[in-house]
Amino acid sequence: MDWLSYLQSLGIILLILSSLPLISYLNGRLKNKRQQNSHIKILEIKPIAYKAQLLFVEIEGKKLLIGLSDKGFSFLGELKNDS
Repeated sequence: MDWLSYLQSLGIILLILSSLPLISYLNGRLKNKRQQNSHIKILEIKPIAYKAQLLFVEIEGKKLLIGLSDKGFSFLGELKNDS
């Protein structure tokens, strides 16, 4: 009787561990679908100091350069296409 409960516990653990890759795969697909429908996209992030970064962001087709530091956000400019 003791071995039966041990095997049931082992089976449940194996079932949970084997389902983790499937859950991870489905979560990645769902995340990609959410990002495709988003109006705000972070194209690139470049750290320039310990607590400062440059963010290259696209918002509804406009490409913006934003500075981020521990004091907050700063709008640095808009990049326009010369085509």
